[in-house]
Amino acid sequence: MRKSLWPVALVILIASLAGGAVWLSQQQRDGLEAGTLIAEDAVDALVGRTAEVRVPWGSLQVTVSEPLAETAEGTQAGHDASLVGVQVALDGPEDLLVADRLPDGALEDPTFTLVADGEEFLLEGLNGWVKDNQVAQVARRQYVALKGEPAEIALRVGYDGVDQVVDGLTGTLDRSAAEPLYQLGFAAGAQPCGDPLWSPEASDAGKAVTTCLVSSSAQRPYVAGLGWAPEGRSWLVVTLLGGAPTEFAGPNGTYDVAESESTYLLDGQAPDEAFALNDALPAGAVEDANDPQVLVFEVAPDRPTGQFEVRTSLTGETEVATAKQGKGKGRTRTFEALVALGAFV
Repeated sequence: MRKSLWPVALVILIASLAGGAVWLSQQQRDGLEAGTLIAEDAVDALVGRTAEVRVPWGSLQVTVSEPLAETAEGTQAGHDASLVGVQVALDGPEDLLVADRLPDGALEDPTFTLVADGEEFLLEGLNGWVKDNQVAQVARRQYVALKGEPAEIALRVGYDGVDQVVDGLTGTLDRSAAEPLYQLGFAAGAQPCGDPLWSPEASDAGKAVTTCLVSSSAQRPYVAGLGWAPEGRSWLVVTLLGGAPTEFAGPNGTYDVAESESTYLLDGQAPDEAFALNDALPAGAVEDANDPQVLVFEVAPDRPTGQFEVRTSLTGETEVATAKQGKGKGRTRTFEALVALGAFV
């Protein structure tokens, strides 16, 4: 007589279910392992303490939750464990800041490190803000599993070696060396240069008057590619239009400029960096036909208005008639000149 297999199968099924229940019970009893990271969509606000944390390219709204039993999507911490959520948001264009950078300088992602009772957890799920020097206007959320409920929670936000710390229990922010980011002033308006000063025997040619315009100047605590200004100092970023003539008058008439080289001084000090603004534009951007130049000086934050100067060395060429002019071309004569222009910046 053939025996039925149903009792054996039933015993195996019951044993499997019992084993699963024991495993789940063990997980709930022990809780998630400390340091377990859980990323979730930031579809709504995270309840907690919120602080505005500025980095060189924007103002981030940073929220740290209290210790939780489960995440918004229902992942449970389990016994003797808790979860702390961190949400970081850049809400819109109004939260973006002017981000000055050198042509080879790049904007960076901040780093976010949760510190619970002295133990540190790097929240890598909060990265990904910057791509090709463009900043994503999004919100990101990540939870970290902790042993028990910590008495002290803080979030350290780092950017290129400078850290700011959000107290997770009060929401207070220690800005540290990033304090100047919260005191950014408006850029100064356009400032025309004064009349040009020429070296002996040189001058403007006819109506081609040599001019320049300081289109803007602003102090910044950070310039990508240069980094943070030294302690107690600031970067002064000056944008300049024009200044080098295409021709000038000299001993033998009007000279076409064959070569020119400009140097820049602020209160007698050379810039730390000088470059064409077009070289710092993102790929595909339309270049400025005026070819503005950018100068970066290290200054004292409380400096008074000072003298900005452009000195341009010129090599001019002109054709001069000879005694045998009818039988050939004239002789090319060169003449070197210097023209200086200044403005108060």
